[in-house]
Amino acid sequence: METPTQKVAEKPLGVLDTLISGFELIWLNPWILLVPIALDVFLWVGPYVSAQPVFQRFVTLLTLLTPSNAPTETVENLNLLKQTLQTAGDSMNVLGVLATGMPSVIGFQPPTEVVARAHFAIGDPLMLGGVVVLALIGAVLIASAYLELTARPIRQDAATVSFFARWLRACVDVILLALLVIVGLSVLMFPTSVIAGTLSIANQALGAFLLLAGMTLMFWALLYLAFAVPAIFVSRVNALQAIVNSVRVFRFDFWSAARLILVVYLLRSGFTIIWEFFQTNLWGVVFVVIANAFLNSALIAAEMIFYKDRIARMG
Repeated sequence: METPTQKVAEKPLGVLDTLISGFELIWLNPWILLVPIALDVFLWVGPYVSAQPVFQRFVTLLTLLTPSNAPTETVENLNLLKQTLQTAGDSMNVLGVLATGMPSVIGFQPPTEVVARAHFAIGDPLMLGGVVVLALIGAVLIASAYLELTARPIRQDAATVSFFARWLRACVDVILLALLVIVGLSVLMFPTSVIAGTLSIANQALGAFLLLAGMTLMFWALLYLAFAVPAIFVSRVNALQAIVNSVRVFRFDFWSAARLILVVYLLRSGFTIIWEFFQTNLWGVVFVVIANAFLNSALIAAEMIFYKDRIARMG
């Protein structure tokens, strides 16, 4: 006969239990926070690489290519684009690409608390492209190391288990996953956009409806892929199997998975607004960097724990 304890153990983790488990895991393994904290500190006090000259060249090119007799609406859209490019060039740190996939609170734009740092400007578009590619490779290495550190206590790996071999394997799988997602979404959205644009010539409402339908399908596809990255690090599967496992988790327990993703999104979005009130002085920035790393690491751990619980129940 089953005891009450056994019955509780067999009950799937709820959203709240999963979140609590995520916070507990990070509290007991605080060294995981060293990676996102170190990255944010580097983006804050490290070199500032500006692409302002490149953005300015694009703004000048758009000005030269704009016909003098262009419709007013076209001119307004181009002016808005030029203003956006100008703003991005003036405020964006190219090295912020390193924060891709990481719970960074600084990213491309440094906080208002200015610190002394080295400044560099890139004026060659090809050089800018090369720096971005190298930064993306660095981002994969950093994010994979961070996620591997987070997944190890969830997998309950022994201390002797090789970290570097799994880290490098995970880097490859993350890159392949990103390529599969990009190709898949392109296959979905490109023909949809072309057909919607063609139909909008005859019927603008019909074209807009088709485009909205395509974007809705894209949203659902991304939702079902929410646990693909946890699958790579928790189950140690390849990119294709990670997609399959993520879809399986949603099919097995859709509403719980959807609720967890929604709560995680709301917490991240809400605290992103809250952090802005603290980034007005040195100690405020320090607090935000640490607090953001703890919060988002706990949420990532919670997603991994939820994935492990559901995938184990499916066998």
